[in-house]
Amino acid sequence: MYCDNCGAKVSDRSPFCPYCGYEFSGRKANPARKERRQMVLIWLVRFALVATFLLLAFLGVGALGVYQGLRERDRLTQEAAAEHYSLGLAHLEKGEYELALAEFELVLRLVPDYRDTRDRVEEIKVKLQTQATPTSEVRSQAADLLYAQAQTFYEEKKWEEAALKLEQLRNLDPDYKPQAVRELLFSTYRQWGLELVNKDRMEEAIHYLDKALELRADDEVAAQRKLAALYLNAISYWGADWERAIEAFNELYRLEPGYKDVEQRLHDAYVHYGDLLANRGQWCLAQEQYAMAVRIRPDQAIEDKRIEANRLCLAVTPTPSITGTVPSPPYIAGFEMGKIALSLYSAERKTYDLFVVYANGLRWVKVANSAGQPSFSPDGKRLAFHSLSGPRSGLRTVSIEGSEALKLAVPKGAVHPTWSPDGKRIAFAVREDDGWHIYAIPADGQGEPEELARGWSPAWGPDGRLAYTGCDKGEENCGIHFTEQDLSHPLRITADPHDICLAWSPDGTKLAYMSDHDGNWEVYVVALTGQVWRLTMNEANDGLPAWSPDGQHIAFVSDRDGTWGLYLMNPDGSEQRKILDLGAEYPNWLDERISWAK
Repeated sequence: MYCDNCGAKVSDRSPFCPYCGYEFSGRKANPARKERRQMVLIWLVRFALVATFLLLAFLGVGALGVYQGLRERDRLTQEAAAEHYSLGLAHLEKGEYELALAEFELVLRLVPDYRDTRDRVEEIKVKLQTQATPTSEVRSQAADLLYAQAQTFYEEKKWEEAALKLEQLRNLDPDYKPQAVRELLFSTYRQWGLELVNKDRMEEAIHYLDKALELRADDEVAAQRKLAALYLNAISYWGADWERAIEAFNELYRLEPGYKDVEQRLHDAYVHYGDLLANRGQWCLAQEQYAMAVRIRPDQAIEDKRIEANRLCLAVTPTPSITGTVPSPPYIAGFEMGKIALSLYSAERKTYDLFVVYANGLRWVKVANSAGQPSFSPDGKRLAFHSLSGPRSGLRTVSIEGSEALKLAVPKGAVHPTWSPDGKRIAFAVREDDGWHIYAIPADGQGEPEELARGWSPAWGPDGRLAYTGCDKGEENCGIHFTEQDLSHPLRITADPHDICLAWSPDGTKLAYMSDHDGNWEVYVVALTGQVWRLTMNEANDGLPAWSPDGQHIAFVSDRDGTWGLYLMNPDGSEQRKILDLGAEYPNWLDERISWAK
């Protein structure tokens, strides 16, 4: 039926309109002042959502469908809350307090500020506390009823309703048939999650599959959860970053080529990326993408594109002619040479992934999942890094050409690897019972760690000196120390234990580092003779410095514009500018590192 006051469609069983509060007996509800303020706030939020999504739709980003979906979900939630509120009132009138309490608590889970529900809950709790003995018979009857309703909903494949009843039952009586309720709830979550996958509602599907796994480990559910998460991650790059979309769908395609529309998506991503490269005049790269698309699904139109791109690729010569010029790849002033290794945070997976960005074409290559703290070998061909993946955590090295990673036999908790200048050893820091220690281990993974110094944040210099932050045995005289080539007789050149993330200049005469002397993190440079220069000065966080291979620039990260980015500056701190966007989140960033190599 429809409300006579506001015209909204409402449930026939509801005694009032959940949107305007009109009671169908004919009198207008008179909520308290607090309740009216809450309703006003709710409507203001709804109005803001409507305006936002309509604006996005006007701008052509397709948000109208999302807005309509949110409005429909809100309507269904309000209707469900109204129904359970009515059931709660009915039980309350009959003196069935446990049943009424269960219904009102369910209302609060659906709509936390629904009418006077919170007051009703407190009222019932007081009544239950004043009773001489608990009404176990009523509680048992309520539990039987909820379990029967849940079974009925399950048989009718109404997974969401079955889950709500079972959750309500567990809140009412946790000891009621615990094994049977647990198994039925597990199966309900599993079926609901799989149905949501089929409806492409991946975020909700992952939520319910996770809830199933919380109840019981299950290989099939875990596999479906992984596939859904990979699909959701891959879709997040669609239309925004074709290279990453291809990488993500490729991973899913290798695991389960028949999963949903993965094969078509991967094919289309190759085509879109090929079109993008062709529009830039990068014909050789474009024809590679078209070739991959045709390999997945033969398509004459795409094959024609590949042939044309290949022809134009062969026609381009390294030297521009007098009458024309060869299209140049993307270019950033200051980042004209080498490659930078850094980690990007995945908010969806809540972990960092390790990438290498090449100056030539600004090409991104993922080196490792769940990894950080990169350090290039002196020849720039291998990376040492810290793996974050649970049992596989530790220090590893890997060829940037894509070979299998080599795990180093280091103590648990080892961090911040750094290569010796001859590339034969890797130093690292580890916290032990008596404080931080720095060890070195052969880069080939053979041999035992050898202690070099007491300290943390190590950096091995180009001429064999080792720099680190540390204190003497009495935990005094803290700051940056450096040793000579024989790693003996350290000299202290700063006086703060928070001088960390050390990076040698290519000529071995200076160290860039970060410190929080003024209350937030800034980038500094210190000469081996002790002179210090502050390079950044603002209220944001600046840190993780890395020198360019020619010593002409310093890269660092900063959140000065509200999001994290990779910045460049001259060694004197001038000409600071953002060159890459690293995203809105960069948690535990003080533990990360940046490395720049030829």
